[in-house]
Amino acid sequence: MQLTDAELALWREERRNRAVAKRVRRASARLGLASLPLLTLATASGLWLYTEALRDARPSFALIWIHVASSALGLAIVTAKLIEHGRARIARRLAEGLSVLLAALALPLLATGVLLLVTPSSDSRAAYVHLIVASWWMALLGLHVLRYLSRALDAALRGRAAS
Repeated sequence: MQLTDAELALWREERRNRAVAKRVRRASARLGLASLPLLTLATASGLWLYTEALRDARPSFALIWIHVASSALGLAIVTAKLIEHGRARIARRLAEGLSVLLAALALPLLATGVLLLVTPSSDSRAAYVHLIVASWWMALLGLHVLRYLSRALDAALRGRAAS
């Protein structure tokens, strides 16, 4: 099947329009990329804390505060990214199920994290809920990263951002 020049031009135009629609804003891309190492550190330190709990060992003060600081700073950057997006863009993005789940799971994750800071325990209901919610949140965040990482890098590093 051969396309005529007009059909080929139309196909290229549609393809170019789809590519532009998939771009992310440069500020959002930079904030998302800035939060990624912190959220990775929060995940790694959280896994280490969980490993310590399984061993019935007391985690170090430094490990606890590394987890708290990286989680809080990562969440603050993600919050700044959401604010930068604006209400209308967030409402459109929340139409996707993944974004709704990430937003919905962030609240119990934060609440149980604060509760564990106030009353530390490795065998409490809050610790169990925090572990389960964190596992789901990180899995969903991984899917989000797979979906948007190349676009974010493109916007942040090459300047091909959405207007």
